[in-house]
Amino acid sequence: MRAKPFPWLRFLFLFTVFALVSVVWSGSGVPGESDDAPTKGSEETDRASDESVARKSGLTEKVEVTATRLSGSPDELDHVPAHVTVIEREQIEKSGVLTLQDLLIEATGVVVYDQVGNDIQKTFDLRGFTKGTGTKIYLDGSPINDPRNNSTALELVPLEALERVEVTPGSAVGLAGGGSEAGGIHLTTARGAGEAFGGSLALAAGTYDTTQLNGNVRGGLGRFDYLVSGSRHETDGFRENAGGEVGRVTGLFGMTLSRERRISLSLLDSETDLGSPGALTLEEFEDDPRQSPFNSEDFFDQKMTQASLNFGGVLVGRFTASANLFYRNQDSDSFTSGRSDSEFSLETDGTVYGSTLQVTHSHETGQRVNNLTAGVEWLDGETDSSGLFSFGGIESSAVNTADRRTLALFVQDTLKLSRQWSVLVGVRADDDRVGFVEAGTTDSRSYSEVSLRAGANWNPFAKYGFYASYGESFLPPTPEQLFAFPGFSGNPDLGPEDSRSFEVGFRGRWGPAKRLDVAAFIQDTEDEIVFVIDPGTFIGRNENLGKTRRVGLEGSFRARPSDGFELFANLTLLDADLRSGPDEGNEVPLDPSERLAAGFDWELPAGFALRADGVYVGEQVLDGDEANEGPLLDDYSVVNARLSWSLQSAGDGHVLGGLTIFVEVRNLFDREYATRGIYAFDFTAGESVVFVTPAPDRRVNAGAIWRF
Repeated sequence: MRAKPFPWLRFLFLFTVFALVSVVWSGSGVPGESDDAPTKGSEETDRASDESVARKSGLTEKVEVTATRLSGSPDELDHVPAHVTVIEREQIEKSGVLTLQDLLIEATGVVVYDQVGNDIQKTFDLRGFTKGTGTKIYLDGSPINDPRNNSTALELVPLEALERVEVTPGSAVGLAGGGSEAGGIHLTTARGAGEAFGGSLALAAGTYDTTQLNGNVRGGLGRFDYLVSGSRHETDGFRENAGGEVGRVTGLFGMTLSRERRISLSLLDSETDLGSPGALTLEEFEDDPRQSPFNSEDFFDQKMTQASLNFGGVLVGRFTASANLFYRNQDSDSFTSGRSDSEFSLETDGTVYGSTLQVTHSHETGQRVNNLTAGVEWLDGETDSSGLFSFGGIESSAVNTADRRTLALFVQDTLKLSRQWSVLVGVRADDDRVGFVEAGTTDSRSYSEVSLRAGANWNPFAKYGFYASYGESFLPPTPEQLFAFPGFSGNPDLGPEDSRSFEVGFRGRWGPAKRLDVAAFIQDTEDEIVFVIDPGTFIGRNENLGKTRRVGLEGSFRARPSDGFELFANLTLLDADLRSGPDEGNEVPLDPSERLAAGFDWELPAGFALRADGVYVGEQVLDGDEANEGPLLDDYSVVNARLSWSLQSAGDGHVLGGLTIFVEVRNLFDREYATRGIYAFDFTAGESVVFVTPAPDRRVNAGAIWRF
């Protein structure tokens, strides 16, 4: 594919149209539009009462979410045309999970499965886009996707330091650009607490010699605030070669420049040292799911260091700005053995620099509000790789350098016509260049795309509303897909994946802290990239395999029917089909048609609290079985429970500090199941068989948390 010129003319034309529309709407009224509130009298009184109860329960009526590329211009959820899941710090603490993947299991549209078999390095998928490469993920405004393959090592993210998680599925995600066809996730580190000094220290131990230690301190001095957090997790693992260590340290240091301006520095250093026990045949799984006969020496170690500098605040008048500058270094070292005397080792060392600047102009005329945001984003990453592949006594090696550069311009206009109506229109132009150097040979590819986004919100009453949206996104081929590794065949002729989605949704808020969100969507993707293995040579090659369609329904419910008792449930129904090629009409692998997560948090007398949660995942077509010839991966359900006791204040029941003791059981009913299956050739059997990755059995964990 030849390099394309950057689409300047189309982008500038659309930008000019947006600017003109913005000026017209900011300076004039809407004929026939009333400035009266949508509801009056008892409706407003009821809403005020409900908001008061909701604030006490933690389920606030007005939720602000990231509506632009950076979070400097947040917007009320009711005026964002997308199904956004927000997980606050309180929910993170109640979950008791160790990794971000396990936290996200309860979000709608999410499927998590284990490719390597250690229950920590899990792959996260959103709305049926498997392999974990179609979601753009930001930590404090900085992307953490690997430019070599667009994957994310979410286990390196310090969950204990996060204040907030936002999940926006679908290609309607706000101005995220290439790599966001499945959606986007914004992760926000907690900040210091002004003059107050505080923190926590937690220690726990459990099954399989598992130990956990984490703590944080936060505070401030004058205009300065800080948060420092660290954690350490060690385990022998639930099966052979599944043990290892995870360590994470993070810090956020901020300074208030003025009442309306703030600058902060976010630092992260994380590493894992884990075994990779791999998959088993069905017979091996049924005989002993804890074994690892062919992968007892496999491992995958990784390390990530990131620094992010952020600024946000008023520039002048009605103009505000948000800026981000980041640096990241990410290294990995892995070894994989096979069932046919094959071995593959790989070492990578990658460095990424990037920056984003966005400026927003806001104007209000009565109830009409116009926010026009424009910005530029730049990213430059380079990865040095050294690989060795051996098969049947024959070895091949390679040392190469892959680089990726992205330049993007974006503009978005949000018009709040009244308290009932709002309209959003956005456009982003991306220019991606992928380069590769190996043994003196240089190659490169360029991809340019313009992506549109549009939506509308209608909130006819205070307690419910509707939205509709359209979004475009694309996923450029990565250096790994284009030029591959030793022993595999790259495909330099790959084209980008192009995705378009239509979504309609409903939001309801009833009584004291009851929320219901429902979304229905259709997402079509062209030229989806799939890794295909030649059954004659057993050498893999990435191919553009035509069109796919994903049709789904998502629903989330959260309520507090009584004081101290909270319920939640999330349902995802999905139909993912191949729409062209020799497998037209077949189901897309690893996309379960139904998925349900539900649970409750119950505050008991005398400081006790009980939490139970569970997830059900339906049957799935096996990975690699686009022909739908093999059996299905069995459905499974898992239930977890956690009991805690905390010192409480004498009056309102809120925890002020002191000691919390807890005991939790994961996989309470000791289910035997697998989260991932693959239909592949078995050299020992001489035919294609089913391989599955075992999930952990029942584990018990107990510990204490001291808050000060």
